[in-house]
Amino acid sequence: MLFDLGGVLVHLDYAAIAAEAGALGVALDAASLPRAEGRARRAIDARAGALGCVPGTDATRVPSYFEDLLEGAGVSGAARDALVARLEAHHRDRNLWRVPFACARATLECLHGAGMRLGVVSNADGRAAAILRATGLAAWLDVIVDSHFEGVEKPDAEIFRRALERLDVAADAALFVGDIVSIDVVGARNAGLRPVLLDAAGAYEDADCARIARPGELLGLLGLGSVGEVA
Repeated sequence: MLFDLGGVLVHLDYAAIAAEAGALGVALDAASLPRAEGRARRAIDARAGALGCVPGTDATRVPSYFEDLLEGAGVSGAARDALVARLEAHHRDRNLWRVPFACARATLECLHGAGMRLGVVSNADGRAAAILRATGLAAWLDVIVDSHFEGVEKPDAEIFRRALERLDVAADAALFVGDIVSIDVVGARNAGLRPVLLDAAGAYEDADCARIARPGELLGLLGLGSVGEVA
């Protein structure tokens, strides 16, 4: 089983984002940010749709995730621009995708205990492994594939193929859990994997694949236990 990193095993530090907004005099409720992220993901999908068959990278699909996030949160104009710059500086210094989902560690432990080979495939900036170590999630992973080092990004099938080769698992025997349809679901299908969409914000009610709200729901999906057994 393969996972995306940001939005699937770890999420943004919403409290830190709200604090950065407050430092600029922008009122931003941390509790509202997950739903704003749902709107940001749909904006990314719309941008990918506009690209059509033109090859793209995160630089074209996601020029600024924080800009999309703040747009989704209703922050606009000069205030948004200033806060985007502040968040991007914070992120460069200390990756903002750093808070593990409450059930991520227990879910990985359970899947590993069931004999599954596990890995991460992330469009990242070279810090994926460090984040996973810092959050204690790396202990359950057999491979970590970071696009920064691979020179190829999702939804290109090649990055999935490399992960599967390192796991020694066939594509038709693997699942990929991601959070953005145009990058993760499309990419998984490009490579012949079964996609599972983690939709914590409920933004993808129209998704045409399996959909879960948190990592622990994978257990029920795979028949390994009830959702309530992983807090």
